[in-house]
Amino acid sequence: IQGRRCKALEEELENPMNIHRWRKLQGANPSTFEMILKTRMLQRRLIQKSEEVIKKELLIQGKEKLFIELKQILAKQHGPEVHDKMLEPRLLLTQKTKRLQALTAEFNMLEA
Repeated sequence: IQGRRCKALEEELENPMNIHRWRKLQGANPSTFEMILKTRMLQRRLIQKSEEVIKKELLIQGKEKLFIELKQILAKQHGPEVHDKMLEPRLLLTQKTKRLQALTAEFNMLEA
């Protein structure tokens, strides 16, 4: 089996059925000047991208500082449970204020 396979491959190399299977790649080596230009262009792009990365890192650091400051401010503020505790006395105060106004109006009516 191995011998037949080997023989078939040899015959295919001698008389290729698919001509485009193996084609010679054509290419030209760029000149030294072209290589220098390309290297400079790539160096400029690298410097530009590096500067962009530095700017974005500074922006990220600024945002992180702002996040930490806001987190600290939020930690100092009262939570929703304090708001709920303050709501009950506020309602009580409004009820007593209404009652006081009603009594004052009643007193004014009796006095007149």
